[in-house]
Amino acid sequence: MSEETEDILNMVESLRVTSAAPEKCLDRILGFLLVEQNEDDLDRALETAVEKGMLGDLYDIITHTSDGALCKVIQILAELGKTESIREPCVIQGFIPILLQYLQSNDITMATQACRALGNICFENDFGRNAVDEHDGILLLLKLLREHVKTTEEGADRLRTIACGFLLNVTNTHDNLMQKAVDGGALDVLDEYIKYHLQDHGLCNMVLLTLGSFIDSEICRQKFLESSLLSTIVGLLDTQTGEVYQETVLDLLINLSEWDEVKDLLAENSLSNNLIKIIQVNQGKLDPDSQQLIKMASDLLILLLTGDKGAETMFANGEGPLFIESVKWLEEEDSRLQMSAVLAIGNFARNDNHCQRLVEEGIVEQLLEILKCHRDHEADMTLQHAILSALRNLAIPARNKPVLLMAGVLDTVLLLTSSETMAVVFKLLGVLRMLVDGQETAALQLGTDRGFVDRLVGWCDVDEHAGVQGEGTRLLASLVKNGRSVELMRNVIKCQGIPPLVVMVSSEHLVMQNEALVALTLICSSVLDEAALPLKQSELTETISSLLGNKSTLPEILCNTLTLTRTLCNAVSQTPPTTLSCKLLACAGRATDIQQSLKEEIMTSGIVDIARQLSCHDEDRVREAANTFLAILDESTLER
Repeated sequence: MSEETEDILNMVESLRVTSAAPEKCLDRILGFLLVEQNEDDLDRALETAVEKGMLGDLYDIITHTSDGALCKVIQILAELGKTESIREPCVIQGFIPILLQYLQSNDITMATQACRALGNICFENDFGRNAVDEHDGILLLLKLLREHVKTTEEGADRLRTIACGFLLNVTNTHDNLMQKAVDGGALDVLDEYIKYHLQDHGLCNMVLLTLGSFIDSEICRQKFLESSLLSTIVGLLDTQTGEVYQETVLDLLINLSEWDEVKDLLAENSLSNNLIKIIQVNQGKLDPDSQQLIKMASDLLILLLTGDKGAETMFANGEGPLFIESVKWLEEEDSRLQMSAVLAIGNFARNDNHCQRLVEEGIVEQLLEILKCHRDHEADMTLQHAILSALRNLAIPARNKPVLLMAGVLDTVLLLTSSETMAVVFKLLGVLRMLVDGQETAALQLGTDRGFVDRLVGWCDVDEHAGVQGEGTRLLASLVKNGRSVELMRNVIKCQGIPPLVVMVSSEHLVMQNEALVALTLICSSVLDEAALPLKQSELTETISSLLGNKSTLPEILCNTLTLTRTLCNAVSQTPPTTLSCKLLACAGRATDIQQSLKEEIMTSGIVDIARQLSCHDEDRVREAANTFLAILDESTLER
């Protein structure tokens, strides 16, 4: 038996012997509990004492005395509640309803110790929380908190802090008690505590921690928005003592910014100016606390920008403080601020008018310079990703595309084609797709580059990243559509680009289906001689049949699929029988045979019968497309 265990057992035994006048024994036990000692040894000693009936002895005293011993027992229970294994035994012994009664004590010390005991017993202990719930403990606690909002007598400040701690421990992750606390007006009480006791740092920090627990729950969202807490919390950053609360407030606001409604509200007040000031004050400081504040403030600014109103409000026609600071941060050596600047630019660039202003301000050239400096390091992939995201957004407006191409964006981002980081590749493909949209010269530059198209087709088959796969095939289709060059299309065929385009036709996304159908239609109308074999091997006929025969296929897809089928059959009909110049196969006759075989597959696959059914479709455009296809077949049959 350890020395600690022996000591506490002796004290408990003495308590039993002198139960009629237990004060001195209780003082000895308190002294034992409060003295600094090894935590594990203390826990084991207390567990043994509880097994030997210590809680029963304390229960007898607390239920049969009304003198000074009472407060000491409650204080002992508060200390015992720190040991996890003793919390449930305290509940089983029946202490919860007794302790709740003493929350209403006129003796501030008694009420404080009752709060301590209840708070410790309920810490991460749903058994204790449920017991509090059964005895309407939340209502009693809220009554206590209200009564002492402005109390000035000695000990009231500590009581307020301890009571808030009890509220935190009893409601944290407990939905039923959280709901009762919110319905009972807990948020308004906590708001009052901050307003009246701003100088009490311990209390305000406890209130903020409690609020942090509340806002993690969906339960209090609407009540929170209805209260004035948001402006109160933000207002803390404007106070002279605001520095004390900065980290806690920022953490709270970051969590709040996950709600879109709150995000927009925060973007409309002075918060962004306060955040910029925090960054400026700590800029250049290397200590962990300053760096953490810079990170949290910049993270929060970016979160605000992702809201519907945030980017518009903080851009302010290019005059917003955050936009002005972001331009400066692009030139900062501090990598965190540079990253924040790039992310801010990317979010500002979600608006076409903003994009034009950003391009006029020379932001593109700055982004390219940063990218060139960070293109060779895998460690910089987060920055690469952010820059590519910004460039993609800037490249969306049609009027910006030629400007970005003239600035050298295409050649610069192509330096990243060797990246093995799929997140970077995903953004790279997005930039390229935006750049070539409507830009024939750019499409030709990429589409006729054998090395690039080989790499692109490889990305179309990346199973581990669906985003890269999707963007890859979309870029491939876009090159065909925007380049409209026989040389480009032949390059795509040689690089095995037909299979991913056929697969893309069956995409679950309407836009991707259409893009693939348009690309394949262009290829069939221009270079079917070289495309016939890979189209046949990719089971294009089965794909067409499946789409046309599916009753859920949208009219637009039906029309484009029929156009592709008609184009293919028409191209075969117009192909001279013996004069083909075949570069893909051994002889012209063989190429013609494959094209003819592809057409015969269509004729015998049931597609013609489906087309006849579609000629009676409810939609005019589908009927017209089906009849046009059938007419082409009839003409080719007559010619034969």
